[in-house]
Amino acid sequence: MREKTEQGVASTSRRDFLKLGGVAAATATVGAAAGAGFVLGRDPDANVGWGRTEAGKDMYFNREPFRVDVAPTMEVVSEPVRPEWSDFLFHRTRALGKEMGNGWVPTKDWRDIPNEQVREYYSRHPERWDDMYQSFEEKAKHDQNIERHRDRFALAWAYSAAYLKGNSSNFPPKPKGHPDEVDFQWVKREPQAFKSPKHASELIKKMAFKFGMSIVGITKLDPSFVFKNTMRGMPDWDESIPKHWKNVIIFGTPMNWDPMYASIGYSTSYDGYFRAKNASGLMAAFLGELGYAARPQWPGSDYEIVVPPLAIQAGMGEAARNGILLTPELGPNIRLAAVITDLDMEPDKPIDTKVKHFCEECKICADSCPSGSISKADKPDAVVRGYRKFDFNQDSCWTMWRQGPTETAMGCRVCIAVCPYTRKNNWIHALVKETDPRDPTGLTRKTLLAMQHNFFYYPEAEAYHGDWNGGRFAGYHQPPEWLRSEDYLQVKKTWDYDGNWEGF
Repeated sequence: MREKTEQGVASTSRRDFLKLGGVAAATATVGAAAGAGFVLGRDPDANVGWGRTEAGKDMYFNREPFRVDVAPTMEVVSEPVRPEWSDFLFHRTRALGKEMGNGWVPTKDWRDIPNEQVREYYSRHPERWDDMYQSFEEKAKHDQNIERHRDRFALAWAYSAAYLKGNSSNFPPKPKGHPDEVDFQWVKREPQAFKSPKHASELIKKMAFKFGMSIVGITKLDPSFVFKNTMRGMPDWDESIPKHWKNVIIFGTPMNWDPMYASIGYSTSYDGYFRAKNASGLMAAFLGELGYAARPQWPGSDYEIVVPPLAIQAGMGEAARNGILLTPELGPNIRLAAVITDLDMEPDKPIDTKVKHFCEECKICADSCPSGSISKADKPDAVVRGYRKFDFNQDSCWTMWRQGPTETAMGCRVCIAVCPYTRKNNWIHALVKETDPRDPTGLTRKTLLAMQHNFFYYPEAEAYHGDWNGGRFAGYHQPPEWLRSEDYLQVKKTWDYDGNWEGF
């Protein structure tokens, strides 16, 4: 009996040992794989958002199985209406800044605004003037307090300032004169004939990648997204659209991931702007050499068109809850530029990767928004120029920008950083972005969102503010090592970092 018992104990121990060994091996495998994915995501090459090498497409999302005729996040509910010049936030803010430079002192009454076009906007949205007016007060408070924090943010501000200087360069040159002439400024000869519109599209996309872009799409120019009564380089313009404006090439690049994750103080959009702007100039010059018209559109405000909805029509991504483009590869961490041209190309169709359902359930960006500008409704709750979408308050968003702890009080990007789609290209991200769109049950989406809500730290929305407004300069991530002043400068570290460990 004793022998049997000992044998039984011995047998059980061996089975348990083997089971434990199996579990340990499986755990080690998962751990090693997760570690590999983590390391892969930290690789600077992952920052490009496209692939390991110029020719590598290992991280690219194949959109073809998800092409649809109508973008799900651009539901038309009434006759589409073209945007007014004043519908664009940066048109308004620049006009207001110019008026203030001329001596105008804002009041709480929007009817005192000297600029007729801006006044027209607030006659349609009078409730938003309070937010814009508050932005002036917030900027004044920012300027009174920001210099106390230079030691902490010195490297981040220098990084942003370098790109800001690049953005002010004269390439591509701003249009001056009638588009029938300016758009042909680089044309030297008769147009070089392509074998087919499809060949033209293939080449243009390859050139966009050569010029440093991560994602590119092509669509026909939809008049619904051409601003009325404005044309750069022309003092007066009506609602007409130049006849040679036929197609739009749209492309984008991510902002550097690590500072963006650590927004607000450690990040601006200038690096993405700089790369996209230069690519638009290079593409315009390339088209001109082949004999085609080209009118580049670049950030921050050099546009005749509203770019994000055209990017959705071109199948680059879908509209997120916060109103901006969300791509499978980069999430909403993408900065766009475009070129309008008369080159005949094969357009891309929109995609449906179930982003609409994801945003309806997620709400992380709305909960984290420091200005409360993003709707928390369960379903899209606004109609903007004929399209149903989630409500978004441009003016209160701008109010947050003007108090953010960047040197120029520009930018926020919290909604981009916290989005579960905003993740570097590693195998984990690749697996998720391939699985969720193919899951008809929605279980993948619900599981991922449960993990996001329960396993990751999200500072409360107020924590992103500067200390003069009750915040603590929180970020979704902690800042990258190369932006930590105490590691390189002779400064005394008097602060703590608030955010997820930098790698996650």
